[in-house]
Amino acid sequence: FATVYPFESCDGSKGYLSCRRRASEDEIKASEELYRKWKLEEK
Repeated sequence: FATVYPFESCDGSKGYLSCRRRASEDEIKASEELYRKWKLEEK
């Protein structure tokens, strides 16, 4: 999971800030299962 925010620093330069968090083991397993199903349907 990630969210990207545009920002401007105090010296006027512009850039982006990314806030992220790691996926849980359950979220990873669920994603892997969806990917396996998708690959099987693709054939």
